[in-house]
Amino acid sequence: MNRQKGILIVFEGISGCGKSKGVEDLYRELLSRGVKTKVIEWNSIYIIRKIVKKLHSMNLLTSWIYSILQWISFLLHYFVEIKPCLGKGYILIADRYIYTGLTRDIANGVKGKTGKRVTKFVRKPDLILFYDIDVKVCYERIERRGKILFRPNRRVQCNKVLKTENLNYLEEMHKEYLNLFKDPELVKETNVIYIPLESYEVTKMIIKNSVEGYISEKTGEGVKVKLD
Repeated sequence: MNRQKGILIVFEGISGCGKSKGVEDLYRELLSRGVKTKVIEWNSIYIIRKIVKKLHSMNLLTSWIYSILQWISFLLHYFVEIKPCLGKGYILIADRYIYTGLTRDIANGVKGKTGKRVTKFVRKPDLILFYDIDVKVCYERIERRGKILFRPNRRVQCNKVLKTENLNYLEEMHKEYLNLFKDPELVKETNVIYIPLESYEVTKMIIKNSVEGYISEKTGEGVKVKLD
């Protein structure tokens, strides 16, 4: 049990897994019950995103540069908003956290030393809700939405080659998530809840029970979560 002030609930999973819907539902429900809560997003610092976009358009965004920029963005966000809000007792809902950076580094061919150093001294989540969804299902969802997977230094290729590369990338990300969340040290410092490919109703129930149970145990207050 994390005894630090505030509660940090992290949603993780590969693109197309459905976590953003879970984030939105939980945020609305906690807000409606008068709970001090905010949603935070990975890589949300505007100026860093602008730099990444510019370098990418010039074909100068190597995997290493992308890694450094994403960790700079996280640290700025962490000290400006995340840490202060937790200190004020907020329940923060993170749409991706440090685990996205770690898995992306590996999937992009970066050794990840920077990320590992950063993660040693930042707040660990109270709960991690990991969407353990089949990669092909996620990719089909991405295609239906017309979403483009962002990766550093991607060259324009034919659709067939691009599809294969995207699937391989998502598979690598998913594999690294599974490896990461089986790490004995990580399991000691936080609570990982696996959300399988189930109906929306089942997914809501898993989130509801996990969040209600943890908040009640940590604060001694019963906060009922009803996800519509």
